[in-house]
Amino acid sequence: MSAVERELRDETTRALFGLVRDLAQDELRPAADAAERDGRFPREEFRLLGKTGLLALPYAEELGGGGQSYETYLQVVEELAGAWLTVGLGLSVHTLTCFPIATAGTPEQQRQWLPGMLGGGLLGAYCLSEPASGSDAAAMSTRAVADGDGYVVSGVKAWISHAGQADFYTLFARTSGQPKGPGRARGISCFHVPAQTPGVTAGPPEHKMGMRGSVTAQMIFDSARLPAEQLIGAEGAGFKIALAALDAGRLGIAACATGVAQAALDAAVGYARERRQFGKPIIAFQGMEFMLADMATS
Repeated sequence: MSAVERELRDETTRALFGLVRDLAQDELRPAADAAERDGRFPREEFRLLGKTGLLALPYAEELGGGGQSYETYLQVVEELAGAWLTVGLGLSVHTLTCFPIATAGTPEQQRQWLPGMLGGGLLGAYCLSEPASGSDAAAMSTRAVADGDGYVVSGVKAWISHAGQADFYTLFARTSGQPKGPGRARGISCFHVPAQTPGVTAGPPEHKMGMRGSVTAQMIFDSARLPAEQLIGAEGAGFKIALAALDAGRLGIAACATGVAQAALDAAVGYARERRQFGKPIIAFQGMEFMLADMATS
């Protein structure tokens, strides 16, 4: 596999990418095929990302993060996804789950939860979409009803990456208003939900054509009781928090797609150099060169 030429700002960033490439080629790529074939969730690989500081890259140093630019973080996601897409995508998903606490959490919430999240001890899942509200997330019907000194959550979330494998869930639920009508987005709030919370369960994994190492399933909240301290941000501010996280998260998905495309091109070039016809490698034929050039430019 050829190394992509990257715009790296300084020696620290160049050293970081040396680490990332070594990890991708020595740890991820050799394990990917068997893990995807067997449907093995890469929990140990995520712990390794935490130990090496890669889960913490885009967060401020005062929060325990790496203080790296988002551009640098996205290039890391791209590199990891090219070696094992499940891990690259998982890093992007985990970043989605940490973003609300890093940007809207109280200092106490940040002190309590971020060290485990950024260090690899706590893996997250992002619970926004529902069976009847995917792209139209403001139409969600999962409710968090105020009860005493906390909330009781009931509802179902759909297409959740890391469902049943995560240590915590960043949950968006309706605390006021109705799924339809004006002002519906203003009734949504954000919560931190530990996986062991009673009433929180994962549905059976979805059957997928690929990425079998990445679990996707429904999450069921059956009268799950949450202390008020697990509300992230102000009540009713959840939709703004969700959209801000998604703006950054979509870039992570684009980085994953770019990483996989580069890996496909590298594999095609490698095969074309090895495969011989009419006494020479097929990469020497102009027709093959046209095809590879199209791959590289599109």
